[in-house]
Amino acid sequence: MNRRDAPAINVHVSSRQSESIGWSLGRKIGLLDATTQPTSSDKFDKGELDALHHRLTVVDSYSAAVDLDELRRGRVNVVIQALGAEELLVCVPKEDENGLPPPGLKIWKHAFEGDQLVERVGQVIDEHLRFVEAYEDYIGLALNEADVRRLVGQGKAAMVMMLVSGLIADDLDVLRKYYDLGIRAMALCHLGNVGWADSMAELKETPGLTDFGRDVVRACQDWGILVDLSHASDQTCRHTLEVATKPIMATHTKCRTLTHSPRDLSDELIRAIAATGGVVGILAPAPKTSQERGDYRLRRDMALAQNYPDPFELAEAKLADAETWGTKLDLESIDHAVNVAGIDHVGLASHFQNVPQWREFTGALMDHGYSEEEAAKILGENHLRVLRETIDG
Repeated sequence: MNRRDAPAINVHVSSRQSESIGWSLGRKIGLLDATTQPTSSDKFDKGELDALHHRLTVVDSYSAAVDLDELRRGRVNVVIQALGAEELLVCVPKEDENGLPPPGLKIWKHAFEGDQLVERVGQVIDEHLRFVEAYEDYIGLALNEADVRRLVGQGKAAMVMMLVSGLIADDLDVLRKYYDLGIRAMALCHLGNVGWADSMAELKETPGLTDFGRDVVRACQDWGILVDLSHASDQTCRHTLEVATKPIMATHTKCRTLTHSPRDLSDELIRAIAATGGVVGILAPAPKTSQERGDYRLRRDMALAQNYPDPFELAEAKLADAETWGTKLDLESIDHAVNVAGIDHVGLASHFQNVPQWREFTGALMDHGYSEEEAAKILGENHLRVLRETIDG
């Protein structure tokens, strides 16, 4: 990789250096806010469900950014971290009655092409590796399920690097190069189509995979790269599922039956992904009503008052749960996906939204009626199985 624009030194200050001067995770440079500075200390956990959530291996199947403090506060152990190169909107299309743009219309432009695209992706991969190096006490790169289990057992987060789109410059050798650098998952496309695959945001003249696109899917499955269908057009999804011999994923989606959005997966495609042994990652957040937000804060503050009669201890405990979230776990979408795909084929994704709130999700699932085993599957074990069957298998 040509590193002409890469920094000469690691731009991330190592955690050991920052902690030597009293700056722990969560301390942001240039920020003074003593009332909401959070803490990830587990001494404020209360009850069996908090303890259970801490014991589970929790997987965020699509994270657009990594904040170690937020991961620790949410007790998230594994992130599938999307990375890639920039795309630019060049046209606002008129959609048809199904919410789809006209096939063949150029709506998105890839900022990099050819050798420059490969160089740019290499820079972004390198930045992620520098981050892991700087914070090696807290996070590590996972290349397979065994790495995930080892890192989590050491009390660290595990990061699986995913290419956000098929940015391989139409060259399987480039895909293999990315694999050798640590990429273990790839979305076939994001917003702009990549020539051999298209998205619901930009359809090719003839939607779906080309023959080369089918070769890409086969190569991914032969080498051990998870294939993600989250943004793919319906026809690209169908063509991929025809080729697949190992589990396929949708890292982040809702259910089209509920949202009526073409961006989300239909029941047909959810079933088909499950039939490969794959997993559908449901975007976890759903908005709360104003009444729900008020009720949430009242419950939290009453619990603080009951559990911490010493006001100074109460003040410290409140920092561990400072936010009164405007979102809740999308149980309606989870229920629908479970009913369509089965309990073994549903997971969760954050898209970097309210990650610390994930500490509530074990309780939310079990209060809703899921068993401990079922909650463990949704929160992470289903994704770990797919890692094992796709990458290790």
